[in-house]
Amino acid sequence: MRNYVLKRLLFTLPMMLAISFIAFVLISFIPSDPAEVALRVNEIIPTHEAVAAMRESLGLNDPFLVRYVNWLYDCLRLDFGSSYIHHNRLVFDEIMRSLPATLKLAFFSFVIVIVVSFPIGILSAVFKDSKIDKAVRVFMFLFTAIPNYWLGLILMWVFAIYFNLLPTSGATSFAHYILPAITLSMTYVSTYIRLIRNSMLENMQENYLFYARVRGISEVVIVLKHLFTNSLQSTMNALGMSFVQLIAGTFVIENIFAIPGIGRLCITAIFNRDYPIIQAYILMMGLLFVFCNLFIDILQTYLDPKQRRSM
Repeated sequence: MRNYVLKRLLFTLPMMLAISFIAFVLISFIPSDPAEVALRVNEIIPTHEAVAAMRESLGLNDPFLVRYVNWLYDCLRLDFGSSYIHHNRLVFDEIMRSLPATLKLAFFSFVIVIVVSFPIGILSAVFKDSKIDKAVRVFMFLFTAIPNYWLGLILMWVFAIYFNLLPTSGATSFAHYILPAITLSMTYVSTYIRLIRNSMLENMQENYLFYARVRGISEVVIVLKHLFTNSLQSTMNALGMSFVQLIAGTFVIENIFAIPGIGRLCITAIFNRDYPIIQAYILMMGLLFVFCNLFIDILQTYLDPKQRRSM
């Protein structure tokens, strides 16, 4: 197991380097001059002298590889530069200020995904082709097809405007996260209900279930302890990645419900052409996916005896 972990870590390093290079190259391909953009967003007339001075201060006159190496070295020290909009604010500080709201939203959404999808997926598999299963499939179809921004507007109109039960903007209390978390989680709930249902239906014909019934084990124990546990392994990889996808997919929901998270920060940076924040966001999301995938692979290998024996 130790050799496997070391091997996976070694394979991760080139991928991390590639993600950093892509994050740097994407900004370099933008036709606008970053020095001119930095001047315009601060309402400074971009004269030839001002642009030249700004290019020198940003290090844009250096060769491409020199700029990339310098930027990568700064990133390793968690120095992503300063925001073009606010020169006195570091990009790292802006991300740390916005990240807690996004993590709360992703966590509440993840809890909803687990609490809702697991029981419904089990019931749908156990009562296959029943009225419950048909109703669940209709539910999956509807909430997979509805765009989350439209669902968010519907929930906002029903629970905030019509019934006046929940707030529609901000992130100062738990109530502010209820509607955004429901909106963000519904697509994933439908997906995991389908995954759990299909996986359980595939495992229902396995011999270990027949052997458990012969031993006189309760049907509830068979379903929950044996059938569901073995079916969950096939969905563990997707389930583990969903938390990162929830973090990366919050920018639409955060803008609809005015949550000051990292997704809203990135959208604001895109509209304002705040390139250092955009670079840091791309780099952070890419590395987050890599490390989460690494963690899930190691955990799945540790829990699965077949994979451990095959190493």
